[in-house]
Parts: sequence; C-alpha cells; structure tokens
Amino acid sequence: MDQELKRFPEGFVWGAATAAHQVEGGNVNSDSWALENTSPSLFREPSGDAVDQYHRFADDMAIVAGLGLGAYQFSIEWARIEPAEGVFSKAALDHYQRCIDACRTRGIAPVLTFHHFTLPLWQARRGGFTDPQFPDRFARFCEHAAKALSGFDTACTINELNLPLFIRQDVIKRLDTEKGRARVAAAEAVLGGPIDRFFLYTPREVILNQGLAAHAKGRDAIKAAHPRCQVGVTLALQDEQAEPGAEALRDQRRNDFYGVCLDAVAGDDFIGVQTYSRVVAKRDGSVGPEAGHARTMMGYEDRPQALAETCRFAWKRTKTPILVTENGWAGEDDRRRAAFVAEALSELHGAIAEGVDVRGYFYWSLLDNFEWSLGYGPKFGIIGVDRATQRRGIKPSAAALGEIARANALVWNGAQAAAGEAAILGEGAPVGL
Repeated sequence: MDQELKRFPEGFVWGAATAAHQVEGGNVNSDSWALENTSPSLFREPSGDAVDQYHRFADDMAIVAGLGLGAYQFSIEWARIEPAEGVFSKAALDHYQRCIDACRTRGIAPVLTFHHFTLPLWQARRGGFTDPQFPDRFARFCEHAAKALSGFDTACTINELNLPLFIRQDVIKRLDTEKGRARVAAAEAVLGGPIDRFFLYTPREVILNQGLAAHAKGRDAIKAAHPRCQVGVTLALQDEQAEPGAEALRDQRRNDFYGVCLDAVAGDDFIGVQTYSRVVAKRDGSVGPEAGHARTMMGYEDRPQALAETCRFAWKRTKTPILVTENGWAGEDDRRRAAFVAEALSELHGAIAEGVDVRGYFYWSLLDNFEWSLGYGPKFGIIGVDRATQRRGIKPSAAALGEIARANALVWNGAQAAAGEAAILGEGAPVGL
C-alpha cells in the first residue's frame, strides 16, 4: 500500500496563509479601514477586531505546529509600520519580529508578504499605486522593514499584483447603479481622489508600470538586507479554458491577464501561484464558470483541478520555480473542503511528476476571516473562529491537511473526507484550542 502513495518531493513546503488586515483587527491607519467605515460603503461590513490575530499570533502558531504544518505565510502591515509618511513604528516592527520568532520557536518557517491589498491611508491619498513615487516609497518601506526584521528566508513583495487586470472592469461595471455610484463617491471622498487609489481598482497601465516597478525595487531592497532570502511576487491565476470556437478569446485573456506579468517576473527566485477555480470562454464572447457545475460560496466553479493547470501554464511560460501561495475552498461543508484539497493535491502531484517545479503548498486560509467587500460571510478557513469569543475551532480539513503534510504524501482522499469529522478527530474530540 505504501508504494501506492503519491509522495511529494523531499523538502516540499506545507503551510497555510493569511493577510494582516483580514485577521489582525484594528488596522486603523489603512485605506481599507477608512473605506469600510465610511457610509455608504463599498464593504458589506467593517473588519473591526477581525479575528484578533494581532494579540493571538503565538496561540495560532501553536495550532499550526500541532497540525504538523511546517510554514506560515502572513503579511506585515505597512499602515502599522509607517502610519504617517516617514514615521516608522518600532513597536510595530517589534511586534512582527515577535511573530517571526513565534513561528521559528515552534519549527514553523515564516513567509512574509510585504503588501497584501492595503496601503497606509497617507499613501492612498497620494494616489496609491498611481502615485509616480509609489515604487520608490514601497522600496523604502521594504528596505526599512527588511533591515529591522530577521529570521525569515522567504518573502513575497506584492500579493496578487495582477488581480486588478481582470477584476477592475467587472467591479466598476457592477457599481454603475445609483447605489453603487453613491458608494464610489463616498469612497473617493475618503481617498481624496479617484477610486483608482485603492489597489483592487488600480488601472491596467498602472499595474504594468508602477506595480511591476514596485515589485522589482521592493525585491531588490529585501534581498539587499537578506541576500539569501528567496523573494518573489504572487499572482492570481485562473484556469482559462474555452468552448470550441472560443480559443482565441481564451488565449488573449491568458496573455493579457497573466502572461504579461509572468514574463516580467520570470527569473525571480520563485513565483507565487494563487488559484481557486477556472473560467470558460464561450463562443458568444462571454466568460464565466462552466454551466452545470457546483459553485463555492464565492460563486467560483468547484474545480480543484484548476490549480495543476495554472501551475503548468506558469511553468511553461517562465521556467521559474513555483510556490502555491494560495488555494482553497469557501463554504460551510468542511468535508467538501477536505476533499477539494485532496483532489487539488492529487492533480498537482501529477503536474510535478511531469516536471513542473512546484516547491510548496499553502492553503488559504488558516482562519475564517474578513473577505474584503464580502465581509465575514465566506468561510475559507481550516480553523473556524467564534468572533463573539475569538475561540478557535479546528475543522476536520485542518487535521486532514496536517496528516498530508506530516507524511509529505497524499494519505488523505475524498472518500476519507466524506466519512466526516469523527474519522479525523475521533468521537468527542475537542475542536477548540
């Protein structure tokens, strides 16, 4: 039986991921906090205390270590570290050093992200990414933070740098209603200028110029402080497929939304691939989930096979090592979450066997958290949180992923996941720490 296991390469990294604003709480100097707390808001609800990881980081790392995961990807919050232009908070940097130390003392490799969607409000009011000086200001932040922090060997500059390329147009279109325009007007009043100043609304040409320049300068600043650190950028990749006759549309989307950024970062230490689903180009010119397939709570097609396909695409285009820095399933049915992960990893194993250089897998998200404009509705976490008490509850999917990580092999599958919680934790086992 042991010979039949799908084993992953020696040294393959297993972890989970979060982002500061989505889990820490109280990120009061950020642009997102300001936008969430204006009225009417682009956000369903404010982040508030989030899941209070700012004060519970060490406890959460104890859970990660107990599960058997060897790495944790988290972001350091620019708005905390530089709350006013040129004013750097030693207290915030000391906090993030304690976070790194909390990982390392438990045998967990910390993976730092330097920008995950949010900016200090002062930088947003200067134009966000559209500010001509943004690349230099981001590099200055990276330099200051990297010099102050130690104990990390892997870093990501900007999370999903290419995401606005394929969501901005649709989001702006959906806001073209009376209520939507009122929300945009309130947001622009807070930002002191166009909605383009918030990362997710950044125009294409800004991403391809300012954004890519910021990545390059930030990468160089981090590596100057930590020459042995592996530094990359993470990109959002959907598995783009096509009906017969719509191949040209699919190929254009692949190039416009992903290829241009992949080409720009080819040769970095790694590329972070973040995939949740696929979309299908139709002969009528539309693009969306395949009809007749199950959807997740996010409205995505439930398609675990998509991850292997995007890794194949990124590897073929760049021949640059890959870390899967996000992949996950949103919904209440945790048995399906566990099965989704097992199916995604089975397909990923096949891609690795073909020669695709994938070096690690981080599940999104460690915790049920704040999902931006959708608030606390979507449930991605392998650990649940009762936000009234902030008590953590370990879900069966967490134990399943931990078992795979400890074995470095696919020892869990969809059939096992269907057996439910008792098969993982045992009848009456505690699910909270």
